[in-house]
Amino acid sequence: MTRTHGGVSRIVRGRVYGAELGDLPEKYYLAVSNNQRNHVLDSFLAVRLTTSPKPTLDTIVELEAADAPWTGRILCDDLVTVYRDEVTRDMGALRQATMLQVNQALRNALAL
Repeated sequence: MTRTHGGVSRIVRGRVYGAELGDLPEKYYLAVSNNQRNHVLDSFLAVRLTTSPKPTLDTIVELEAADAPWTGRILCDDLVTVYRDEVTRDMGALRQATMLQVNQALRNALAL
């Protein structure tokens, strides 16, 4: 596996990044850690996007047609640490309305 680093110079909360974690192929991750942390550390906290069917839970955000090109769901109960050298590319930002749903799903996942 060769990582290209995707030319991503900074990580921003609310943006989706392609990343290769370990020996897994590229998957999509939404940065959810705060930007101060993202700018200072070599890693960020993220949740995975998936097109696989999942149960209806208050910790999973279903993506809508307005979220195109994204489809599927965001698994807010599956937080992972992503290191900068694992990032392959910046895929763009999610809508503010979707991020508000993500915020609530994270609160639900962490019982906050």
